[in-house]
Amino acid sequence: MRVLVDTNVVLDLINTRQPFFDDSYEAVRLALDKCSPYVSATTVTDSVYITRKAFSDSSDQKKALENFFSQFKICSVKKAQLKKAFSSSMPDFEDAVQAFCAKSRRVSYIITRNVKDYNLSPVKAVAPSDFIALMKK
Repeated sequence: MRVLVDTNVVLDLINTRQPFFDDSYEAVRLALDKCSPYVSATTVTDSVYITRKAFSDSSDQKKALENFFSQFKICSVKKAQLKKAFSSSMPDFEDAVQAFCAKSRRVSYIITRNVKDYNLSPVKAVAPSDFIALMKK
């Protein structure tokens, strides 16, 4: 099974954000162990930008994030996904980009804490806790 891990879940892990860290950690652990996990290219770039203050040195940050993202397949963001996101009824453009990147890779689920923002997504979104439950069935 292919899954796409949304940016907010990645940031939960990198920044050890509470109270979200435990569920996000377990969901990603299961995705890495039992699935083919993806992130979008925008998740990588957004994560580098957002976490820059969490690291004292930019080379340490780059090494840590390169190591973290090396565990995932990266979905390209191409013109086709952007066009679909622009024409989508999804209210949040960034989420629409994630959704259409996921669809282009035939992903089964998007793991996100913003499930409600994916109501109109072509790929089903699940919260980390729901993904954990799915994987433990």
